[in-house]
Amino acid sequence: MQIKASCKYDLNAMKALIYLTMFKKANPKKCLIFLIGLFVLSCSMLIADAVVLGFEPRLLVMLATNIFAIALLCFWFFAVPKIRHKAQAKMQDIENEYIFCDDRLKAFTKSKEYSGEAEIEYSVFVKAYETSKYIFLYQTKNQAYLVDKSTIADGTAEDIRSKLTDFIKEKYILCKY
Repeated sequence: MQIKASCKYDLNAMKALIYLTMFKKANPKKCLIFLIGLFVLSCSMLIADAVVLGFEPRLLVMLATNIFAIALLCFWFFAVPKIRHKAQAKMQDIENEYIFCDDRLKAFTKSKEYSGEAEIEYSVFVKAYETSKYIFLYQTKNQAYLVDKSTIADGTAEDIRSKLTDFIKEKYILCKY
């Protein structure tokens, strides 16, 4: 049985990949809110200490560190996906089509500038993550194929999962978002 799917490497796909890199199995939006809340709470405690104890240099340094951490989180969450998407240049918005066979994946890449195809045995994948919208198939620690679950035809995401788990076993991870 062959299952067909595809994915366009657009800004939404890039966001999903970067958020997965940042937060692994956790819901990215909830993590961002939690972490920013934690840093804001820490900032308010440092400000309260500064008011009571005086504005000592170490308190100001800790406050500045917390503010920098908030800015860094926001930059990574909101700006980095846009920067990475623009950096793809000619590969921007490239579309991959996939055919999931019994023991291998056939991938076809199409764009105005580039065309290619590959056959990858499932045993080559080192890990896979599945979210509510995408399946991420990692060939190496940093190289992933993205499958948009809304494009799956002639099967379901569960069918793909069962094909892959036979080969990568416990390294197929279901994310709860």
